[in-house]
Amino acid sequence: MTDKTMTAVEALLAFARRAVDAEAAQALVDEATRELTGRTVVRPEQQLVPLRFTVRRHHDVTGVSGDGNVADGVLWPDGTASVRWRGEHPSAVFWDRGRVSVEFIHGHQGATEVVLVDQDGEQPVMPTPTGAGTVAAAPLVVRRVLEHALRRPVPCPKCERTSTCRCAGADRTEARIDAVLGALAPWLNSGTGEAA
Repeated sequence: MTDKTMTAVEALLAFARRAVDAEAAQALVDEATRELTGRTVVRPEQQLVPLRFTVRRHHDVTGVSGDGNVADGVLWPDGTASVRWRGEHPSAVFWDRGRVSVEFIHGHQGATEVVLVDQDGEQPVMPTPTGAGTVAAAPLVVRRVLEHALRRPVPCPKCERTSTCRCAGADRTEARIDAVLGALAPWLNSGTGEAA
């Protein structure tokens, strides 16, 4: 007979199975994992998808990344997060405690926020330049693309700042229209200007 050394998780699972059924025992181990690590155990049969977000900086406390959308990220179904910084010296970071860590480390007491591009339960759909996407999926995708474009900071035509400025009579309408048209470009036919 060979003695196999059990991990703490295996021992907990074996102990729990003595008192409850296998499904309840696995749920106990999953909950213990969530409490100890901050991550959720995601099973292959679960239909969960990652959620995209941007890191929006209202005021650059450090003077490094600037204002506006300074990073892009993904909240993974297990509760972890990946962040890719924009700019001349981009980098990527992975946070085991997900959004909580991103906001704690980079939030600067409200100077920066995490803005979700996708919503819980929503299936992200990538734009298709040829219009081959389904009609049912297009309105939700277009709505998300428009929301993102409308929230994106645009430069002042006088001082080129994307943050609030004191330029009298500065109208950012043209820059906003350019941002929206740029976001909708995959759905527009370049030859006719009509939706593809």
